[in-house]
Amino acid sequence: MSWDVLMIRTKSNREETIYAIKSENIIPFKQTEIADEIKIISAELGAICNCDDLSWQNLDSNSWSIEFNVGNNAETESVMLHIRGGEEPKAVFAALTADLDTRLVDGCNCEFIVLGEPTSFEKWKAYRDKIVNA
Repeated sequence: MSWDVLMIRTKSNREETIYAIKSENIIPFKQTEIADEIKIISAELGAICNCDDLSWQNLDSNSWSIEFNVGNNAETESVMLHIRGGEEPKAVFAALTADLDTRLVDGCNCEFIVLGEPTSFEKWKAYRDKIVNA
């Protein structure tokens, strides 16, 4: 069970909702661009990365694990992050948004994640714990 976060970027990165994004304004990600960023984040945070399969890349720490579902094509309009663990990977979010000029969408409420503001992670974690421990 994962907490899912969508990574997307547009020409302005100023849309108020995900529903306001027009496909012609999306700036695609390259598989290799994601792999390069994961490697940088891994080195900065002391995490472990595996980017051997460019379509499904991983970044792991003691507190969280993130699978980057990039897809099979060399370029993609968005990347889904499948996050597991006991802590929200806030430092990863900060690096992704700064280095890739991207925005993150909370999969539980479809709202943009704003760094420093609460997300649905704790709510998701409580639900996960309830299901797993049932």
